[in-house]
Amino acid sequence: MDDEKRRSAGFVAVAALIAVGIFIWVRNGLTGEDADITSYRAPASTPVSSAPQIEDRRSLAVAAENHFTARRFTAAIELYRKMAELDPKDAAVYSDLGLALHYTGQSEQAVEALKKATVLDPKLQRAWLSYGFVLLSLGRDAPARTALNRAVALDPSSAQGVEAKSMLNR
Repeated sequence: MDDEKRRSAGFVAVAALIAVGIFIWVRNGLTGEDADITSYRAPASTPVSSAPQIEDRRSLAVAAENHFTARRFTAAIELYRKMAELDPKDAAVYSDLGLALHYTGQSEQAVEALKKATVLDPKLQRAWLSYGFVLLSLGRDAPARTALNRAVALDPSSAQGVEAKSMLNR
């Protein structure tokens, strides 16, 4: 009988640990550090785990995109800023940085980063799309429409062009 009680107690302990683990997993999934974003897609990424010491630009980019995709925008911002220091003329980095800043509530800094992206590479469609998106969310409709029209003009049939048209029609 003692063995049966021990097995039963062990089973209850394991079940309790599993329940606590599921609770923590669900809670963290629903109340992470960053905002719940449903109106805009993250930039494409290649799923690879990030190493603690990231030195080369490619590893930084992969880790930053992984953080962005996982909605860990604060961590992504840190890596995007490091990438911008390594290559201050990379418009794509400023575009991604701007969107991550916006998602953490730093929309004015986001506008500056996105504006810089469009200056560095006026043909970077996703920068114009993100710039218009952030401006729209700030209620700056006229400059937002200009940015979104620019995104459409660059390639109306691309995914970004279609998304820009959709934002213009809302």
